[in-house]
Amino acid sequence: MENRRNKSGPHQKRGHQKDQFDLKEFNQNITSWIQEEFAPSTIEFAENFGEYLVRNRLTTSQIRNIYGEIKRIEAKVTSNDFGEVYKDFLLLKPKLAYAAKRAGTRGIEDFKKVMDAAHSAVIDLSKEKRVRGFRNFTDLFEAILAYHKAAGGRE
Repeated sequence: MENRRNKSGPHQKRGHQKDQFDLKEFNQNITSWIQEEFAPSTIEFAENFGEYLVRNRLTTSQIRNIYGEIKRIEAKVTSNDFGEVYKDFLLLKPKLAYAAKRAGTRGIEDFKKVMDAAHSAVIDLSKEKRVRGFRNFTDLFEAILAYHKAAGGRE
């Protein structure tokens, strides 16, 4: 059986597995992944990034409050109305910045970069399309966390 933690995926910069993650493909695709639809490359990114976060000491407890806030917002979102929770969604960005600064690990800093870009992709949408963008944002967050946990992420 292949040891996936030592595998260098397409998003890894060779020779720098632990220290760096190549976000080039992510940056090229984030807008379509959030604003339009997921693709197989979205899931591949989430898997590789989740494994990278384990190697760079991201713990689930470092982002538990953010995840809880996302789920709270998700529960309030109606089928086409994002207006009621738009302010709450905007406030996710400073909350993530606080969590990243408080933890101070490379993993949370890179997680913040990825989620900031995804957050901006939702904000850039027209009001009519924000619910869909938010759902894709939530799905990306959950996919990364699932692969992080599957790769041995700890509390």
